[in-house]
Amino acid sequence: MTGAIIAAALGAVAFATGAALQERAILGGVPVEVSGQWELLRCLLRSPLWLIGTGLSGIGTVAHVWALTGAPLMIVQPIGVGGLLCAVVVSAVLHRRALTGTEIVGCLTVTFGLVALVGTLYGHSGPPVDPPPSTAWILPTATGVVMLGGLLVSRFVSGALRAWVLALCGGVGFATLSALVRVIGVAALDDPLSVLRPLTLVTAVIGVCGYLLVQGSYRTDHFALAYATLLISDPLTAVLIGVSLLGESLPTGALPLTVIVVSALATVGGTITLARSSVARQRRTRLRAAPSVVSDGPQPSPRPEDAGRRKERPGKSGDVPTRTTTVSCPATGRPA
Repeated sequence: MTGAIIAAALGAVAFATGAALQERAILGGVPVEVSGQWELLRCLLRSPLWLIGTGLSGIGTVAHVWALTGAPLMIVQPIGVGGLLCAVVVSAVLHRRALTGTEIVGCLTVTFGLVALVGTLYGHSGPPVDPPPSTAWILPTATGVVMLGGLLVSRFVSGALRAWVLALCGGVGFATLSALVRVIGVAALDDPLSVLRPLTLVTAVIGVCGYLLVQGSYRTDHFALAYATLLISDPLTAVLIGVSLLGESLPTGALPLTVIVVSALATVGGTITLARSSVARQRRTRLRAAPSVVSDGPQPSPRPEDAGRRKERPGKSGDVPTRTTTVSCPATGRPA
């Protein structure tokens, strides 16, 4: 199981780096008029930076899938939260800025929660069990309803709320993808030909749809919020799926349960702190770059030769003489 955890950690770093590069490519190379999910995908396929990010995300996904064959879902999925640390650092490098104190506190809080959670769950779950047959249709159906509902809601909201909705549904899709991959992978260990079944195609469709939803959330210019929401919804949904459908279990002692609750709250709180810090920084950036209320663009810096020059009002000396127009009365021909 140790090798699977290492693979999951490396996959989380690769996926986070790829996500940061994808967000950079989306904000810098997608025209405003592109609105549909498939139109967005066709536009991104022509971006070299996005393709590099997608390649890194693919490497991370392969490592994640391999980890799922050797460790329980409830252990592998929370490790992905550690990718947020890498995403924050890569984002800071791409934007050529230093990390703030709030971001550092958020990163440390997430790390503490992640280490405590994985340490408590490590070695607890028994060997994988065969899920009930109903899992093959209950899980994809429920996930499809959630993703379609989120896509519909996103049509009526914008900004941070749109990023949150799309990333939340994308996280649910990723968790379902991981759960189904675990089901297919465990079965393939005994019968490799078992991957050639309809469930494999359904799993691929869910993965593509979840991927498109996440790319749409990156386009809102709230990357930290979107990625944090993804990292929260993915592992929490995975734990729920693992306990309810895959026969996995949680520790029952008072101390382990307390550690799990505290570490989960710390992870969620640290992730929210990072997201709020990013949103506040974006707001400050937009205020500094906002055009003046009077003019059509940013005010130019005052020139040295304009120093001391007072603004002249109409009617005072220095005004340009205005041309007066004489209007004749139509009846007499004399000036009115």
